[in-house]
Amino acid sequence: MTKIIQQTQKEKDYIFLELTRSICPVCKKTLDAQIRVRNDKVYMFKRCFEHGEFEALISSDINMYTHSLAFNKPGQSPLEYGSVIKLGCPDDCGICPNHQQHTCLALLEVTDDCNLCCASCYAQAQGHKFLDLETIDFMLNQYVRYEGHPEVLQISGGEPTLHPEIFKIIELAKSKKIRHLMLNTNGIRLVEDEDFARELSKLDVEVYLQFDGFDPAIYARLRGSKEIFKLKQAALEIIAKYNIPTTLVATLVKDLNETQVGQIIEFAIKNRFIKGVTFQPIIYLNNNINFDPLDRLTLPDVVKAIEKQTKSLFKVSDFIPLPCPYPTCCSLTYAYIRNGEVIPITRKIDVEKYLDYISNRIITSPAVLLRKSLERLWSASATLSAGEVLNDFSCVCGLNFSPGILDQLKNNVLRIVVKPFMDAYTFDFKRAMKCCIHVLRPNGKLIPFCVYNNIYRGKGL
Repeated sequence: MTKIIQQTQKEKDYIFLELTRSICPVCKKTLDAQIRVRNDKVYMFKRCFEHGEFEALISSDINMYTHSLAFNKPGQSPLEYGSVIKLGCPDDCGICPNHQQHTCLALLEVTDDCNLCCASCYAQAQGHKFLDLETIDFMLNQYVRYEGHPEVLQISGGEPTLHPEIFKIIELAKSKKIRHLMLNTNGIRLVEDEDFARELSKLDVEVYLQFDGFDPAIYARLRGSKEIFKLKQAALEIIAKYNIPTTLVATLVKDLNETQVGQIIEFAIKNRFIKGVTFQPIIYLNNNINFDPLDRLTLPDVVKAIEKQTKSLFKVSDFIPLPCPYPTCCSLTYAYIRNGEVIPITRKIDVEKYLDYISNRIITSPAVLLRKSLERLWSASATLSAGEVLNDFSCVCGLNFSPGILDQLKNNVLRIVVKPFMDAYTFDFKRAMKCCIHVLRPNGKLIPFCVYNNIYRGKGL
C-alpha cells in the first residue's frame, strides 16, 4: 500500500507590493525589481543573472510609504526635449519625451576639482578640470531653450568656488534671467578668502553649505579630518557677518550623526541668515564607507528623529511629500518664526487636503488658488529669497499683506527638507522618470540627478 505524504504550502515572509525596474549594483544592467513589504518595512529585491541577488531597505515605515503616493502631481513638459526616444530609459536621457517632469532645478557642475577628499562624495571629485565660459554659455542657453524662464540653477562641482572664473559664471547665469541661483560649497574658500565672501554677498546668490553636525568626529569620518569642523564654524561666522542667505545641507549616516538633526534645526532657528536645512541620508556610490543595504537611514527615520529631537516642535505630520517628483522621493515643511515662537505651516492650514491628488482630484474656486500657492511652495524650485514664494507663504498662512510683510517673512521663514537620493541598491526607474532635479551636461543635455550619478557619472566632466 502506497503511503500518501501531504505537503504543506509555505507562506512567503513578505508581501509583494509592486514590480518596477532597477539596475545591478555591480554591472549597472537594467533589471526587474520587486518592491516587497516585510515587518512593516519596504524593501527592493532584484536578481542579476551574473552577479546574484540584491535586497535593500527603501523605507522603514510602510504606512508613510503608501500614504505618500497620493501626493503625486501631474507632470509638466518642458518647452523642448533634449533627446528622442530610441532605446528607452535610461539610454535616451537628455531629457526625452518619456520623462514625466520638466526641470525644476538644474545643477551646473563647473569643475571636478575639490579641496577636500570626502568618503561620502557622490561626485567622486578628484580631478582638475574646469569648464570654460564658452561651454557654460552654451549649456545655459540650452537650459533656457528647454525651460524658457528657468527657475533654479545650482552651481556645483567638485568645489565650484575653486573655479578661477566663478564670479563670471554667476554673472553669466544672471544674464540668462534664471530666477534663482544657488552655490554649493564646503565653505573653505569663504574662510580662507574673506574678500571672496564679501563679493559673493553682493550677488544675490544662496549658499548651499555642506554641514554635517556639531561633533568633530563626524567630519573625521565623512570629510577626512576632525579639523574640518573648525572650518565649518568659521564659515558660518563669515556667512553671518555678510548675511548671505544659506541652506545647511547635512549628509546623514546611521549611527554617526542622525542624532544631530534636532541640534542643526535649533541652530537654524536661532540664526536667521539660515533659510533652510536639508537632510540627505547618504547614498553609497563607490565610496569608502562600509554599509549594509538592509540597515540604512530612510526618509521615515529622519522625520521621526526630527520629531523626537525637537520634542515635537516639528512632528512627523508636519512633513508633506513633494508632489513634483515621485512622492516617495522627498518630504518637507515650512515654519514661521515670530518672537521666538516657531509655527509649522501645517498648524495654519491643512496642507494634505490640497496636495492629496488622489482623494481630492477636483478642487473648486477659491480653494484652487490656495492649491496653486501650496504647489509653488511644495516644489523643488521654491526658494525663500524669491518674493513670489514668500507671497505664497503669506497667502496660505493668512497673513495680512503689507509692503513690509515680504521683508519680515524673508528673515522669519525656515524650510526643512528630507531628501534621500537613490544609489544602485535603491534605484527605481519610476522615481527616475519623474525626477525634476537634473544635471546640465556640457553637451547641453539634462540628465536626472540619480540617473547621472548611478549610470552616467565617470564618463567625463
